[in-house]
Amino acid sequence: MKTNVKTMMMVIAASSMVACTKNADLFDSSAIEQNAKATYAENFTKKYPNVDLNQSWDYSTKQSDYRLGSGNKARTRAGEGGITKGSWYEVDNNTLSWMHKQLVEGQDNRKLGNPFYMTVPGNDFTIIPIYQGQAGAMWNLHVVVDGVDYLVWEKSNSEIQKGDIQIKDGDSDEWHNLHGGGQSWENWNSLYNTDGSDKWLADGSQNLVTAVRSIPFTFHDFRVGAEMYFYLNVTVSGSGVWDDKYHEMNNVGAHESSLKGQMLALQDVPRPDNIAEDNEVMIIGCEDADLKDSDWDCNDIVFLVYGKTVPKPIKIEEGKEIEEVKTVRYMIEDLGATDDFDFNDIVVDVTEIRTISPTYTNGVVTKWNEKGKRQEAVIRHLGGRLPFILKIGNKEFAAGGQDTFQTSPDLKLDNVTGWTGLTGDHNISIQVQQMDNNGVYNNVKFPKAGEAPMIIAVDPSQGWMTERQSVPADWFYIPTEE
Repeated sequence: MKTNVKTMMMVIAASSMVACTKNADLFDSSAIEQNAKATYAENFTKKYPNVDLNQSWDYSTKQSDYRLGSGNKARTRAGEGGITKGSWYEVDNNTLSWMHKQLVEGQDNRKLGNPFYMTVPGNDFTIIPIYQGQAGAMWNLHVVVDGVDYLVWEKSNSEIQKGDIQIKDGDSDEWHNLHGGGQSWENWNSLYNTDGSDKWLADGSQNLVTAVRSIPFTFHDFRVGAEMYFYLNVTVSGSGVWDDKYHEMNNVGAHESSLKGQMLALQDVPRPDNIAEDNEVMIIGCEDADLKDSDWDCNDIVFLVYGKTVPKPIKIEEGKEIEEVKTVRYMIEDLGATDDFDFNDIVVDVTEIRTISPTYTNGVVTKWNEKGKRQEAVIRHLGGRLPFILKIGNKEFAAGGQDTFQTSPDLKLDNVTGWTGLTGDHNISIQVQQMDNNGVYNNVKFPKAGEAPMIIAVDPSQGWMTERQSVPADWFYIPTEE
């Protein structure tokens, strides 16, 4: 691959600056800072010769998460309850037939439900994925119970990886993962007819699927009455819609939540023959994209819920508030070394929380009203040895030093105001004490296009590197040869 011409010019400029500043007074703090930055830029272009410096250095999607308010914030610590994975359950075809009549393919079905959360019943309950509709997106299903976030299952797009939902090939009676491909049983939408009564689809293609089976997940020992809700974490967009700059209009990183109306709960479901008579049954249908051209048929993934009693959906009424959360993770180099690109010296999440409430028209949410807004930050990791002053909007915070080296404090900073990273410039910076020069600080700001980055913006799901392990080049934009 050819080295980018602009990058080469910047290497030459950085080298010239290094040569000049090396002759400057070594006790001149400004000269020391400029020398360190020039050496850093030179080393960066040597480390990443194919990375185009003329880019934004912002890789965050700024997608929304939703939660039930400040009294119930999603955490990732272990809770008291658990989720147990069971053995294969063959889905009753009558259940699928009933579901198809309710969640009509390609039809806006939102009138069948409302944004909702649930509460944990006084018994164990089980959920089973029973259907995947016409959806090319990939996602993970999560549940938040009592503020704790659990991964339930991941959608499979591989015949090699064992999936949690499979279909039977009518010709061979073999079970296969449901995924895209060239075989008659491979299509995402091949579950339309499963009872064998109609072997042909409307487009003339054969449908040889005769049965569906899934892995059940049983929830047990959770606190009775605890609030819970589901969401899909989208990992690959299936929109296929492109803007005028040839960028796909996607929702990768979005949390498509029952709280926001991305799911609906169907009750009064006919009980499948293979579920005991003393069980209640509910179906939850999910729409995997809150995009302009979404069809809102809410059948991109459908799962069955059953138990002696099931978690009852509680409507998010007008006046009831939820929180929309958007977070950017900043990964920062402190110039303690000029050949270190692990970007873990300071890792901080900056978040804006909007309190919103729905307005309904004819039973469907037509507007979410903003009731309030606040900002906060959490220092996730400190991988540097130098004291620093962190500035986020109007907030300043001093920390760092040898005592905090290689710590992950999860230290929350309240009263953050004036941060514009979601809609404007990334007004985040640090002043870092120079090595062996107490009281004198280097100034590190969010980089402009054309500058070697000492701060990058990513999604909060992006983990940080171990000490002295450089971030991979594919984190950055690398132009392709034409």
